[in-house]
Formats: sequence, structure tokens, C-alpha cells
Amino acid sequence: MASMWVGHQGTIRDYPGFSASVDAEAIQKAIRGIGTDEKMLISILTERSNAQRQLIVKEYQAAYGKELKDDLKGDLSGHFEHLMVALVTPPAVFDAKQLKKSMKGTGTNEDALIEILTTRTSRQMKEISQAYYTVYKKSLGDDISSETSGDFRKALLTLADVRFYFFNSRVSWMLNNNF
Repeated sequence: MASMWVGHQGTIRDYPGFSASVDAEAIQKAIRGIGTDEKMLISILTERSNAQRQLIVKEYQAAYGKELKDDLKGDLSGHFEHLMVALVTPPAVFDAKQLKKSMKGTGTNEDALIEILTTRTSRQMKEISQAYYTVYKKSLGDDISSETSGDFRKALLTLADVRFYFFNSRVSWMLNNNF
């Protein structure tokens, strides 16, 4: 999960003259005390690339000994809170959480599964699978298998590369056990 996702997806580019420490301090001031400077949060978090936002998260932790997402959750609410927290969440973790949410409870949000699994590269899917396991202590493939069925399940597992890993593990096991 250490790598940042590359490519030209999205509209936010690197902010010129970026300083993680200056931004972390400005965010801390924006949420400190009574009231919140929402305009400052919007100005910083929507005008920095994801890689820059992740550096702000690390700087905030180092400077204040707290998780930025936790401070945002404690100070904000509603859709604005969800958006600000999403902006400081690493992409693989965000996607892992969206996948879990799409399979949670009664019914499955097939559109969310399809959107994520068909638009991510193999490298991104590997990072998402790792993040999924780290957050939920269960493999993405296990949840896909238990929440979907038939050809749809097979296709999703293939897209998630889970079947490929399972197949290679199974072949290795069979070869090692003289099958």
C-alpha cells in the first residue's frame, strides 16, 4: 500500500509550492476550538493531489500526535464529514471500504462492485486486496464468494485476481502433495 496511484484520473493536480507542514498547521487551526473554518478545509483538501494529501496526513500525525481523519470526524458531520474523511483516506483503503459497504447487509450493490473491480489496474487491485485484509481481517475473495453467485461471482473473482491467486496456490499445493 505504500505506492501512490499514478495516472491522469481525476481533476486535482499537484499544488504548486506545496508544504505538508504548512497545510497540516492550517488544517489544525481550521478545526481547533469552537467552530470550524470549512472554507479553509475545502481550500486545502480539494486543491491538493492525493499524494500531497497523504503527506499532509503523515505531517499532521507527526506534529499533533493524532490522526487527521479522527479529528475531522470529531469536528464535522454529515456528507461534508464523509467527503473530508474520504479525501484524506488512501485510495486502496477507500476502495476496500466501498467494496465492503457494497456487500454488507441484505443485498449486494452490484454497481459498486462492478465500478471498482472494472476500473482498477492489477496493481491497484493488489493494493485494494491488501487493504481489505488489513482493515477487515478477511480476504476480499472470501467476501465476494459469500455475497455473490454463479458466473457473476466467477467474473468478479477474476477481476479481483482472487481466482488467479487461489488457482496458483491450489496448483502449488497439488504439486507439493504429489497430485
